[in-house]
Amino acid sequence: MANARYVTSEVLYDGKEVGLSGRVMSLDYTDNSSGVSDEIVLTFSGRDAYWLRDGFAPEKGHDLDVSFWLRHWKRQGDCLRYHCGNFTLDDITYSGAPHQCTIRGVSIPANESFQTCPVSKTWKQITLKQIAEEMKGKYGMSDLFYWGGEPVIDTVEQDNQADSTFLYNLCEEQGMFLKIYKKALVVFDKAVYEPRGITARFTETDFETWKWNSTLNGTYTGAEISYTVPKKKETVTAMVGQGPRILRLNDKAENEGEALRLAKARVNAANEKAVTVSFAALGNPDVVATCNVELYGLGRCSGKYFVDKVKHKVTGNGGYSMDVSGYRIFERL
Repeated sequence: MANARYVTSEVLYDGKEVGLSGRVMSLDYTDNSSGVSDEIVLTFSGRDAYWLRDGFAPEKGHDLDVSFWLRHWKRQGDCLRYHCGNFTLDDITYSGAPHQCTIRGVSIPANESFQTCPVSKTWKQITLKQIAEEMKGKYGMSDLFYWGGEPVIDTVEQDNQADSTFLYNLCEEQGMFLKIYKKALVVFDKAVYEPRGITARFTETDFETWKWNSTLNGTYTGAEISYTVPKKKETVTAMVGQGPRILRLNDKAENEGEALRLAKARVNAANEKAVTVSFAALGNPDVVATCNVELYGLGRCSGKYFVDKVKHKVTGNGGYSMDVSGYRIFERL
């Protein structure tokens, strides 16, 4: 007789096993491609909630290292580890009835100043990668992963902004995307990721529920940018793409190359919503934010999609499911 597949959780508190792993009622891990920190939510109920309240007291600011193990998931004898990552514990809730304890962690450095402390600084003749390197060192992160071009930015102002906000916004302006882990920064160009191969394939029988949408609203075929060159104090107009749906922009840029980068980034970001899909399905540890999946046998809904967000859900009875959302890969400007 084949063994039934099931899932077990592993939760380390400051790198140690303190009894959390075997008491998890539910685990919800949200994996975002960029722009928003990843999040882990762990729920304990009944007797285990009492244990957390009276026998162990988790505290905000501590490290959660969370994984789950998939047993017999794809084939008999499998024991696959999915490492959700390291998180800073930032929220604790006790409730009743029934009695529950919920703890939440986010994938940001424990140093709160990364998100909260305003900084004013002028950066000159620098690349986005160099700025990210400086941020990595400032907050004690171990790694920077960078995939994309490295054009030199003449001048950029950080005007009373937290470092996380400044870095997010700068990446967006440059057509790049930022994913923050507790111990690493990832800066990438989706145009590098989208041509990669397929991680998983799905058809309608794989879905519990699904939704597909196609829209023209808020999407563009090109952009016209009127930009002011600060040194010359003159306004210049540049064009990228062509009609019929033109995005009109006004911005500051040191030169035409920088202006066109800004315009392309805005159009490409807007066009990600042209064709989108979301679905709920049996959990698949290979499906992560920033991977590509294929939908087939669905007529006009078929195609290759970039995964923007995955919510992995593990329950205490060994169940594992996921909610996935993404956009159909398109030709970028």
